[in-house]
Amino acid sequence: MNQFFGGSSHLGELPEQQHNCLKIVEIIGFSSAKSLVELTCCIVKNAVSLECLTLDTLRDPWRCSGEANKTCWPIHNDVLKEASRAVVAIRMYIEHKVAQHLS
Repeated sequence: MNQFFGGSSHLGELPEQQHNCLKIVEIIGFSSAKSLVELTCCIVKNAVSLECLTLDTLRDPWRCSGEANKTCWPIHNDVLKEASRAVVAIRMYIEHKVAQHLS
């Protein structure tokens, strides 16, 4: 997996195509993978009707179970470390694009 940390931090450009109807985007298991960050930047830039963007770095549908998901398995350290890297990538490459999109 090509991540920003320890590799090139230059973002590539995906072909531009305006999306007028895309309003809600949720990426479950968002990571610092360069391709995922590039895709997210492309979505923010080209989805002109975007109203909600959720980047979930930890959600695992199989982690919690039982009645009303009251029983949860612990989160492994490597998963927590990647979630932290993903948050850094969001702040570095995506957050300001969302702010520009909203203004």
